[in-house]
Amino acid sequence: MVWEPPGRNCGSCGVANCGDFLTLARQGKKDLPDCPYYPRQAGADPVQAMPSRTGRDILGFDYDFVVRPFPKEPSARRYIQPFRADLIERWEIRPGDILRGRPVEPSCPVQHVLRVISVDPVTAILACHTVGPVAARKSGVVHDIRAYHEIAFEGMAETVRHEPVVGFRMRFLPANCMRQLVHSGVVQMVLNKSFGTHVKIEDIQMHGKREKLKDITIRPGDSVSIEDPSGARKIVLIDGIRVHGSDGTVLERSRDEPGSGHVPGSGRGHRHDQGGHRHDDCD
Repeated sequence: MVWEPPGRNCGSCGVANCGDFLTLARQGKKDLPDCPYYPRQAGADPVQAMPSRTGRDILGFDYDFVVRPFPKEPSARRYIQPFRADLIERWEIRPGDILRGRPVEPSCPVQHVLRVISVDPVTAILACHTVGPVAARKSGVVHDIRAYHEIAFEGMAETVRHEPVVGFRMRFLPANCMRQLVHSGVVQMVLNKSFGTHVKIEDIQMHGKREKLKDITIRPGDSVSIEDPSGARKIVLIDGIRVHGSDGTVLERSRDEPGSGHVPGSGRGHRHDQGGHRHDDCD
């Protein structure tokens, strides 16, 4: 076969890994287009062909948005910090150098090959692209830093469930992640640019640490982005909220009530339950 999958083992083809998929394809039990990375047009780069995003990773965990590379870049930018900052000066690590190592904070079992974009001599933080093992084989020198801290991701945000919101911990999926598993992080920057939404996320964690994820609070008077039945997105103003609890209670909140805006812990709510209609003086 001339074409081979990129080795991400994403499972979208229905097979556990790319090696087994190729074996089944050679036996005629799978078709190459079953792989989401198979080029759909002549001359297309199979690595750049992205699968459809459902809002859930291969284990069923949901995510808010996908972080894609900037135009003409091979991957989303990663900011890493070696455990020994002195190695940057001792090994004279410079932009363009190739690094090999594994992120242990958060823990990931996959060995990464990175190309350095920039070096901060004060913080010892390196901005890098993920370039893969082929780049290491072609490079004359590979710096094996073995383990490092994953500081941040930076790229273009493709909204799937919720738009990135500065200051909130949100779930995201790195488009080039071999494991195709949800990460989470605090959104540090969101910029609307001509090519899309520029986002940077810090304090990276894997999906297992879900107890620290925070929900976004929506109150009457807030403006939110929604998708209508036709698929078009629009900005709407929340005029009132009516929530039905699993215990049969109903909680109402209107825009006209005092304190129903952006001040938490204030205002009054209407509540219906078996004891009749009453007012609550706080949230």
